Amino acid sequence: MIEKCNKIYNSGFRDFFTQYGDFFEGDNSPELLDAIRRVIFKGYGNISGCHERIVYPLHLPFPRLFRPNIHKHHLKNFHEKIAAKKHITWAFVGDSILSVGADIVAPSESPVHIWSDEILKQNPNIDITFHNFAIGGTTWADLAGNTQPSPWWEDYNQKSWLECVISSCPDVVCLWFGGNDGRQINIPALNFVLDKFKTILPKTDIILAVTYLPSFGSTLWTGYGTIAGQQDRIFAQQYTRSFARWKNVGYLDVGRWHTMMRDGYDPCEISLTRVEPAFNTNLPAFSKPMQWNVDKWFFPDCKNDNKVSASACTDWSISMHVKTPPSSLMINLSGPDDAINQPSGNMFFIFFEELGFSIKISDGSNNHDPISFHKNISLSHVELNWFNITLKDSRLTFSMPRKNFFPDENSNRIGAGYIDIFDMQIPRFGGRYHPFIAGLGNIKELTVYNLCVADSTRPCGGGKKYMPTHSDYEIYVASESAGGSNDYHMNTYGVRDVIAPVVRNENW
Repeated sequence: MIEKCNKIYNSGFRDFFTQYGDFFEGDNSPELLDAIRRVIFKGYGNISGCHERIVYPLHLPFPRLFRPNIHKHHLKNFHEKIAAKKHITWAFVGDSILSVGADIVAPSESPVHIWSDEILKQNPNIDITFHNFAIGGTTWADLAGNTQPSPWWEDYNQKSWLECVISSCPDVVCLWFGGNDGRQINIPALNFVLDKFKTILPKTDIILAVTYLPSFGSTLWTGYGTIAGQQDRIFAQQYTRSFARWKNVGYLDVGRWHTMMRDGYDPCEISLTRVEPAFNTNLPAFSKPMQWNVDKWFFPDCKNDNKVSASACTDWSISMHVKTPPSSLMINLSGPDDAINQPSGNMFFIFFEELGFSIKISDGSNNHDPISFHKNISLSHVELNWFNITLKDSRLTFSMPRKNFFPDENSNRIGAGYIDIFDMQIPRFGGRYHPFIAGLGNIKELTVYNLCVADSTRPCGGGKKYMPTHSDYEIYVASESAGGSNDYHMNTYGVRDVIAPVVRNENW
């Protein structure tokens, strides 16, 4: 396979066509990755052992940009300043992707230049100053800490990085992190930074950016190219995206478009499909009662039609019945495992109380219940033995049947007759994980009627598929003429085709 990939690339092409019945077995080696990053597999064959790369059927459409995520109310201060014809200060803050050290060939080829260019095009003749406060190799924790500013910034030796940014009194601040954070993304630090801006500069508009993934062909010591390295960045990507939705903050989703272009699927537009029960798991059959006296029910190693296991998924929907109603339930919403950087974890708690439902959600910060409220639906208005729970993208829905409605098997599956007890966008980390439902120690008997899952971290996990427009190699490959790093920093073609369309699609 390596020889054929290199032959196709050296001939000036990138399409590796396969036929029905073709099967290519790889070994996930660095040498293989360096070869397959140069091509796009197309046709109707199959490949395996290629770091979860797939063959894309020829009938797939090319990706189209999604609707904007930044709206007028996200830039209220900015537009008020424009209307008043006042001077505007705009700050870009982030890691190396926004910095002058992003392996660019000229200032005009940087993400910051493209971003500021579109702002000026949509708002001509405004009096504005752009500041680039990005520092390479940094994280949210670095911005929240005592990191020193770059030496060419004004008063750099008198302030910390964050103090330097705040002292410029930006009317808008754009924050781009995640590439160096990965699974160690520090949520207390993220909240500290945002709270600092809101306290000192309450009118400042805040925009977040969802970073893109590094090259899967990278052999750098950071592990960018490994499956774990890609998953680590997805972990931070989804948190940024879901946090922005939860807080109603405008966000630039470069990561979503990058995945659609390079990997050929939309990680935010997914379909859940039903798993096949399996003997010797804790789901041997649907609609069959099981004796149960253990506190946690872990999702079983049962797979759906896309070969996604419920024990290693990102999104899911379950309907179930218990013989004895629990007093509370706890559900893990993702898989954080860093007690320092995500101290409160990412859990959903629901307590069945006499006067209604008490609901709490932890978001990985120091605050164990930033989402906490009481739902004034009396327990006497619902049947307490049935649950229909869905976690899809960043939306969590928890439903129960109305009183005296005892759903049959089909009603359980589709949620007929159910009342939503909880339904909102919630913060959660990305990456596949092992879901569980806790609080089931005294239910005596458990019946699962339906379990559907998806994996938004890989092309065949349930996301809407597209034909990739670019190979991994062509957007990262380093050259004297176009820049690039071969690892994370894209060359000028990658900046033009990945970052620019998302920036220019937004409403500035």
